[in-house]
Amino acid sequence: MEKVKNRENTSNKKRKVDKSVIGQTTITAFHDSTNLPEARINRINCALVKFFIYCGIAYRIVEHPFFIDFLKELNADYDLPTREYLSGRLLETELCNVNEKMNEDIMNQHNLTLGK
Repeated sequence: MEKVKNRENTSNKKRKVDKSVIGQTTITAFHDSTNLPEARINRINCALVKFFIYCGIAYRIVEHPFFIDFLKELNADYDLPTREYLSGRLLETELCNVNEKMNEDIMNQHNLTLGK
């Protein structure tokens, strides 16, 4: 436990200030300061749906405070969808995308025999 404690505290140690650097680092260097565009939100939502489906995670986790904190740390401007929206509309959209890609693959096949 002592080794883990020491390992975790290494990032909390104060660093010597480099006198050659002019100015101070701003908070925007560590967090996104602009609003997320709609296309970015859609990509995040799509990745979130895939994560829940492929990992078999219950949709109720999306409303857990620790999960919300985790996502807010990744990007503070992202508003997490509700579990109903995630398991409803977002899941249906992803299902349509997958089915469309499968149909395209089937249509592009030559000498394909289905059935008996």
